[in-house]
Amino acid sequence: MSIELHIERLVIDEGVLRGERAADVRALLERDLARQLAQPGAVAALRSVGAVSALTPAVLPEPARGQDRLGSRLATTLRQSLGVASAARNEGGSRHG
Repeated sequence: MSIELHIERLVIDEGVLRGERAADVRALLERDLARQLAQPGAVAALRSVGAVSALTPAVLPEPARGQDRLGSRLATTLRQSLGVASAARNEGGSRHG
């Protein structure tokens, strides 16, 4: 199965960048999101989601460690917004959280 994800617009407050270059954030977001959506259970969760025209705004967590890069945190937040987080842990189980 192939997954096509198109992010038309992602608005990030300049203060959130904390000195990171926007191009680096984009590249890391794409790489980490692809890796996370390739995990077991993610495909089943995405099948249940189907086409999504928009996601509700999400709160981006603060870095757990000083090294946590913005692109990685965005990828995780986006994956969770799609309902993949708990489904991937439960091998396609219910989408709570």
